[in-house]
Amino acid sequence: MKKISAILAGVLAYTALCAAPTIYYVDMSQVYKNYYKAKEASAQIQQSYETTKQELAKMDKTRQELIKQLQAVQEKINNPALTEDAKKKIAETEGQPKLVEVQQIETNMKNISDQATKRLQENAQRVQQVHMEDINAEIKKIAEAKKADFILERRACHYAAPKFDITEEVIKAINASAPAAKK
Repeated sequence: MKKISAILAGVLAYTALCAAPTIYYVDMSQVYKNYYKAKEASAQIQQSYETTKQELAKMDKTRQELIKQLQAVQEKINNPALTEDAKKKIAETEGQPKLVEVQQIETNMKNISDQATKRLQENAQRVQQVHMEDINAEIKKIAEAKKADFILERRACHYAAPKFDITEEVIKAINASAPAAKK
């Protein structure tokens, strides 16, 4: 009896060790693209971008107007009837302040653009990290429910049978809590 039990235990242990692991795959880019929270965040980031773009356009319009005024001052200075002192006075009193203002506007535009770009990139990375944590939590739940040993990223597989693709299942799971209009 002991011998049969030992043999049976050995066979069961061997079978368990030799069992093929259960492996599924998921296309994370597809999941992220279809995640309702990612779509909302993308829309908010796009709105911030558009607001900054409008602000920069207003500043550029002011800059262009000042450049036209500078060109008018330059034409005034090019008048051959004026003396060198008169030309110098016009350049200092009319041209120089406008030139300084144009340079300030250009500096401000560059600073605003750089700061906005940096802020938007940082926000996008933070939001994406939070979203990936949400997605990974759902993938873990699905893996446990399917008793999966591994869930691989689709791009890490050279080939996998479509029956092992859980992408749509993950998309449904992460969007389950979406407001009714956003599903």
